[in-house]
Order: sequence, then C-alpha cells, then structure tokens
Amino acid sequence: MTTHNLFEAFFLKLQLNLKAEARSSYLNYAWWVLEPALNVALFYFVFEVLLGRGGEGFVVFLLCGQIPFSWFARSVNNASSSVNANGQLIQQTAIPIPFFPLLVVAQDIVKESAVLVCLLIFVWKMGHNPNMTWLALPVIVATQSLLIAGCSLTAAAITPWLPDFKFIIGTAMTMLMFASGIFYDYSEVLLEQHKSLFLLNPVASLIDCYRTVIIDEQWPSWSRLAYVAITGLGLSATMAAIYKRLGSVYSQLVIQ
Repeated sequence: MTTHNLFEAFFLKLQLNLKAEARSSYLNYAWWVLEPALNVALFYFVFEVLLGRGGEGFVVFLLCGQIPFSWFARSVNNASSSVNANGQLIQQTAIPIPFFPLLVVAQDIVKESAVLVCLLIFVWKMGHNPNMTWLALPVIVATQSLLIAGCSLTAAAITPWLPDFKFIIGTAMTMLMFASGIFYDYSEVLLEQHKSLFLLNPVASLIDCYRTVIIDEQWPSWSRLAYVAITGLGLSATMAAIYKRLGSVYSQLVIQ
C-alpha cells in the first residue's frame, strides 16, 4: 500500500468511525461534550459541595484539569486494544500496525476539539476573557496530542503480548489522576523540593500549562512543553521501530 493510499484510507476510516460512534447514541454528537461535562459536575459536587475544598474559581480550575486528563486517559485506554480488535484486517491487508492506535488517537482529537471549544466559551462567560496568551493553546493541544500518540502506541504494543495489560492501564490512570493535580494546586500543597519532581509527570505539566494560560492569563512554560513534546516524540519513534521490526510477530499474536 502506497503512502498516498494509506492516508486516504486513514481519513476515510476516521470519518466512518466518527459517524458510526455518533449514531450509536440518541444524543449523537452532543454526547462528546455532555460526557466530560457530567464527569466535571460529579467531581465539583464531591469536592466543592460535600467536602468544601473548592473555593472561588474552583469550577474553572477543575475544568482545566479534568478535561485534558480525560482526553489523555480515554485515548490511551481505547488505543490499548486497537491492535487486537483489528486482527482480521492485520491478517488480510498490508496496513501498518500503528495505523490502528493512531486512528483512535485521531478520533479523540476531533472529539476533544469540540470539548475544548465549549470549555473556552464557558470560561469566557465565567470572566476569563480571551487574550494574547490564548494563542499558546494550539501549541499545548498539539503537544498533548504528541504525548497521547506516544503513550497510545506503547499501550497498543504491549496489550497483544499481555492482554490483561488493559486492566493495568485502568488502575494506572486512576493513580495518575491523583498524581496530576486535577483537584488541587500543587504549588500550594507540595514542598518546594518536591515541585520539580511532580512536574516530571508530563500530564501534570500539561495541566499546569493549560491553567497558566486560561486562569493566570500568562504564557506557558515553553521548556515544560518542549519536555512533553520530546517525551511523546521519543515514545512514538521507539514504538515505530518496534512495530517495524516485529510486524510479522504481531500478525501471529492477534490470531491467537
């Protein structure tokens, strides 16, 4: 299959999958926005109403953490089973194996774009007016997409060898949620010597960049974004080499 034909197949399959997913529920495309909104509403009720741990501006603070994290967790979790789920196609066609996890990543990028637009409209109505620093948001989104691609390719590469790995991912995402500062401001609760260690978590760095731009109305840390981008690119390049070397092995694994 030529590169041109591969790209055509990718974007055609992307369109078909998005339409099929939208038709699978009564709310169709609206569910892409309603699902994360309901998750945020639940966390807001627990932390603000029941525990009284929120404060002024907590809902925007929570949105800027929960929505990027949900995007990351959903994409990696969905992509982890993409190779096994397409075993017949892998056997019958010459489509490269990375095609399938990257297709999942692309689907979630489209859906998350709609969610992020709704987020920006909401925070605007909450008093955070658009400003020049919002020009950094496409860079942050692109950087997060690179990280998601790298992690998704990694998860999809491991699952055919270890099918139960998809359950490990679920547990890992729960742990990561509490380690990424979604419900708390790391700068207020962590000791000074622990802050740099906390930001080694690329998801935590991304969330901090979103909040810096949207809430603080400042430019994000470009060095942190570079760190996250390099991490994503490094994982993607490593996984691409592994898939290329072990392509025939994966073809056998998915039919077992």
